Amino acid sequence: MTASPWIRRPRVVPEARIRLFCVPPAGAGPSFYARWLAELAPSVEVCLVHLPGRESRYGEPPVDDLDVIAARVAEAAQPLLDRPYALFGHSMGALVAYEVAHRLPHEPERLFVAGATAPHRPSAEPAIAHLPDAEFLAQVRHGYDGIPDSVWTNQELLRLLLPMLRADFAACERYRWPVRTPLGCDIHACSGTGDHYVPKHGLAGWGDLTTGRCTVDVVGHGHFNLVSDRAAVLRLVREHLGPVAVLEGTRHD
Repeated sequence: MTASPWIRRPRVVPEARIRLFCVPPAGAGPSFYARWLAELAPSVEVCLVHLPGRESRYGEPPVDDLDVIAARVAEAAQPLLDRPYALFGHSMGALVAYEVAHRLPHEPERLFVAGATAPHRPSAEPAIAHLPDAEFLAQVRHGYDGIPDSVWTNQELLRLLLPMLRADFAACERYRWPVRTPLGCDIHACSGTGDHYVPKHGLAGWGDLTTGRCTVDVVGHGHFNLVSDRAAVLRLVREHLGPVAVLEGTRHD
């Protein structure tokens, strides 16, 4: 099987009972989910979506079209669908995961969407990708609480991150939900308390996009609840994946 740069498999598990494809939020790379590898059972193979313009793909230009991103991720995932799979996406990653689910030859067992309003509902997030650099970065810092202060004070790092951040925000802002037949898989939506861009009623809208079950949970705090309250989010993932995802004898704090 030829490896694709679009999906990293840090721990290949030939006997895996399910694969979990994890799509990072805007501005992040596959390492966003690195700690999940040791915190889900060995029977779950965690596959990390790796977009251009970040981490080991830094030298490649970032992509500012969400449909193109979803098409490339779906293409890379197809050889890995020889067993059940699920998709998890956070923020921008949730939109990508949803679009990937529609592009694959068979649906996932589960679709997890975190920190994202259902794509057919109006978003409360303002368009900022077009703003001048300083104003754009100020808006990102004001609206999202998960980027450490050490990043904002490092001007050289900000200069390196800026093209990727701007492309990711542009991809989300340009995306328009095409009217689609509902999925048949269960969708599990969550956000953190105090995430003013993703109100609970926005999460509930995901139920319109599947004929399966839709659960809505408020887990942890803030837009980046996957960072501040990782253990709580992972408990939710384990609960919905079932016994296959439980790692016996390991603390998850």
